[in-house]
Amino acid sequence: MKAISIFLIILLPALVFAQGYKRHMVQADRVSIELSKGVLELIPLSEKAIRVQWHKNGIREAQEIILINKIPVPKFMVTSTLGQLKVSTRSLQVVFSKNNGALTFADSNGKAFLQEKAGSRTLRADSVSGEDCFVAEQSFLSTNGEALFGLGQFQDGNFNLRNVSRKLTQVNTQIAIPFLYSSKNYGILWHQYGLTYFNPADSAVALVASNTIATGKKADAEVTTTAGTQRVSQQQAVYRGEFKIGRNGNYLFLLDLGDMDNRHLVVIDGVAQIDQSNLWLPPSAGKLMYLNAGVHTVQIVCKATNKPKLTWKPADNLTTFRSPNAKALDYVIFRGNNADEVIGNYRKLSGEVPMLPLWAYGFWQCRERYTSGNHLVETIIEFRKRNLPVDVIVQDWQYWGKYGWGVPKFDEANYPDPKGFIEHLHDLNAHFSVSVWENLDKRSDVAKPYIVKNLYIPNSPWIDIFNPETQKVHWNALDTNLFANGVDSWWMDATEPENDALTGKQTYLGPGNFYRLTYPLFVSKAVYEGQRRSDPQKRVAILTRSAFAGQQRYGTINWSGDIGWSWDTYKRQIVAGLNYNMTGMPYWTTDIGGFFRPGRSQYTDPQYHDLLTRWFQWGTFNPIFRVHGYQSETEPWKYGEAVEKNMKKMLVLRYQLLPYIYSSAWQVSANGSTLMRPLVMDFATDQKAVERRYEYLFGKSMLVAPVTEAGIKELEVYLPQSTIWYDWWSEKQYNGGQVIKTDAPQDKIPVFIKAGAIIPVGPPMQYTKEKTADTLEIRIYSGANGTFELYEDEGDNYNYEKGKFNLIPFSWNNTTKILTIGPSAGKPFPGKLKARIFNIVLINGKSKADAHNSKQLRYNGVRLTTKVE
Repeated sequence: MKAISIFLIILLPALVFAQGYKRHMVQADRVSIELSKGVLELIPLSEKAIRVQWHKNGIREAQEIILINKIPVPKFMVTSTLGQLKVSTRSLQVVFSKNNGALTFADSNGKAFLQEKAGSRTLRADSVSGEDCFVAEQSFLSTNGEALFGLGQFQDGNFNLRNVSRKLTQVNTQIAIPFLYSSKNYGILWHQYGLTYFNPADSAVALVASNTIATGKKADAEVTTTAGTQRVSQQQAVYRGEFKIGRNGNYLFLLDLGDMDNRHLVVIDGVAQIDQSNLWLPPSAGKLMYLNAGVHTVQIVCKATNKPKLTWKPADNLTTFRSPNAKALDYVIFRGNNADEVIGNYRKLSGEVPMLPLWAYGFWQCRERYTSGNHLVETIIEFRKRNLPVDVIVQDWQYWGKYGWGVPKFDEANYPDPKGFIEHLHDLNAHFSVSVWENLDKRSDVAKPYIVKNLYIPNSPWIDIFNPETQKVHWNALDTNLFANGVDSWWMDATEPENDALTGKQTYLGPGNFYRLTYPLFVSKAVYEGQRRSDPQKRVAILTRSAFAGQQRYGTINWSGDIGWSWDTYKRQIVAGLNYNMTGMPYWTTDIGGFFRPGRSQYTDPQYHDLLTRWFQWGTFNPIFRVHGYQSETEPWKYGEAVEKNMKKMLVLRYQLLPYIYSSAWQVSANGSTLMRPLVMDFATDQKAVERRYEYLFGKSMLVAPVTEAGIKELEVYLPQSTIWYDWWSEKQYNGGQVIKTDAPQDKIPVFIKAGAIIPVGPPMQYTKEKTADTLEIRIYSGANGTFELYEDEGDNYNYEKGKFNLIPFSWNNTTKILTIGPSAGKPFPGKLKARIFNIVLINGKSKADAHNSKQLRYNGVRLTTKVE
């Protein structure tokens, strides 16, 4: 009898859940599982993607704004047994357990790669702004050795997000995108539009404010705000507390200050665990740390106006999402054989990436700020005189002058002839980008249509960009006052909107809390669709400070916001950019040298010059190459001859690599690729490579290892396994799977090329269209087979969407030493080359002089083979 009782106790949880399962129904596009507490829907979106929705009372998100591309519903099979229900496509399986309710995701062979934690799927009723909602939460089991990346751009320095706690909000320097990529070759889109906690830590440290003011931090400082340059209090306060843990181990911590800050300092047991300063910092930062059992003391230093919270939890094998303002629990699983398949599949549903104009891959010159049309023109003239390559110059804010804050209109006092100075820039073969804000002065004439049509968010300075009418009116203002004058590109600033401004507001779509993360998506949509209506041919290029899932479809580039200028800040940008690129967003950049800089000393300080030079070198291998600085003259010649010489070297290299970069960009648009590639994307089985936070591939062939410390002359670089590597500069050969020491003098950034790579190298140029690609050097790196597709088009229109491009395939057989150049593909277009010269260079570890005994080939678009030894 006792044995029977024990059996019943063990069996009871399974019986209880089994009673929760009622029935299931197979529909044309989904399987609906009726449970006692709601409906669970399994929706195959493609062969390699399946959506999971759990809702109550039929409540779901009102409008789909991420997965807007409709593709045919894949064929799927449904198999039901006593204990489980399985939904299968050709490449993916999801199994619902009738015993515990958990879902398991597996490949076509039934090998599981992801599993829900049983009982962790929750919807807790709540309300916001008088509207019903739920707190949605789901936990997944993480396997040993798994690494997780993505979630957007954060400044806390965390790379592998396994057991990292985060609060996803949109603020200056932080971008929240609820997409996660696993080293196990799957992705999760947490399909929520509002605030989301990742790995929420719920145990709070009781903090007590101290009367002590942090030494030396009482002064005010000038910072940029949506109201212009203002003096903001930098006064800081100290909070203290203690907490007790029961066992030794790793613990997750989340610092949440509730508002933008200038100091993140968390000291535990006398050791600084979180330590960062800047005039702008996001409200939150996460940290994973090891602690022994017992009582621990805490000290927090932050801005005196903040209200700090410090929460914690033990590390575990779970990955958890929680959204407090949800209408349903909703997520999508993407599966692939590699990172490009996962991200490419995601983009097929959320929007493919359009090609940026060719000039966007050149150099962007930006500063805060140019003060007149003449100032802009004179700067480009000086670039040309000094033979410094440049393609874009940017007008930052305040050009509106008398017209009022944020009004997209040039004040004639300093810009008397906008069309004239922009034409002059075009004559100098430069392109023009201009700053635009979505909180234009309500008293201005330009704002009248917004006011008349009630297109501002109530009790807010921000326009209600969620309203389709607002999008039309906003584009009309930009079209009339800027685009009609020849503006080439848009710098959409503060698109979060700044300071997480939607909380508690009512928008066209509903409570702002529901759509808290999505404002930048709609801003980009308004500009992209508006420009394509006004000029269907001219390519859109939008530089913007914030982003949300799906925004890649609108021709956007993101930069990392108003960051500082320390070595620590610089290193954090590398990590932030790599994680950002893992969310399917391929175009990203930073303010090279930092937005906030060390005042007038920046022009003569050798220590800052070291940082600026290294940052500039790294920027050369960013998807977008751009400099910027607050109250700074950022032109290369302002920093002395040595710095200018080093910058010129990198500018020349960037332009010589344009055939490689532009061809890699085509792979982004056509095949789901990514330009700035964390090593996990190509070496997921090499654990050492997966964890390298300051190395990455630029394109699929160039390993970049930026110098991240002051005064470095030599750098340790890890070269991933299973291939041979070549030093870009010396062409010395190395075996993979080892850490090497490489020379890193101040004029050199370590770059290594993978065996089998085929790299096209063009001539030095001053701007992207200065010379045709009629003669290119084709570098072949021996040691493995390889392929490459050289891509060309007209550079600044959308004819490529109609097949008007040139695609030339190269194939290298390392055994036979045969190079095959296939027939060119694509329809004719003006300027398409009919014949060209390829200078073939085989790099094989021999002396550099021997390698550069080129073999010259004349190619006219038909298949060509040649032996290269």
